[in-house]
Amino acid sequence: MDIYELVEVQDCPSCGGPSILEEECKSSFYVMCMECGSRTVNIDYKKEEDRLDAAKRAAHLWNIGKAISSHPGE
Repeated sequence: MDIYELVEVQDCPSCGGPSILEEECKSSFYVMCMECGSRTVNIDYKKEEDRLDAAKRAAHLWNIGKAISSHPGE
């Protein structure tokens, strides 16, 4: 099963826009808002068996509102 079907991400905690789980260089995951650009930190993984856990951890951070915003003054 595809990892993107196993991990649920909620709408952006900053603006309510749509969000997406992204994998970077096959070594980390993060979640990003497609509207305002807010995002989580990258959650790194080294082994293939840790890949799903990294994706779930990134989604969890996003879903509890731990997002980095690029808005001035934040």
